[in-house]
Amino acid sequence: MNNQLCENYRKETFDTLKLISSKTEQLDYQNKVPIAHVSAELFCSWESCYQDVKNRDWYQSTFSKEEFEVLNRFDEIFEQVCSETEQDVPYITEFIQTKQWLTLSKAAKLALLELTAT
Repeated sequence: MNNQLCENYRKETFDTLKLISSKTEQLDYQNKVPIAHVSAELFCSWESCYQDVKNRDWYQSTFSKEEFEVLNRFDEIFEQVCSETEQDVPYITEFIQTKQWLTLSKAAKLALLELTAT
């Protein structure tokens, strides 16, 4: 598979985790792009950069075995939060005050720490 594609997906995966982990980045994003529904985009971004491609060989080879395990652990928490979150996700200013947001944000921070340690 194209190395550039792998690099792009790798960067997108890290950028998505950074956004999910950061209240400041989410609120900044909402201020810069008022038309965006940032809460919903957090979920959609992870689905597109990880869940839609995680079973493809080229995607798995983009990450080390340890990194892929970290992503899988985050994905399990992501799925748990999805199951606890309304289908119509609250606006970001409301969502950041929920237990689900806190769980997701902490999981993303932990994943980023583990990924930089591998």
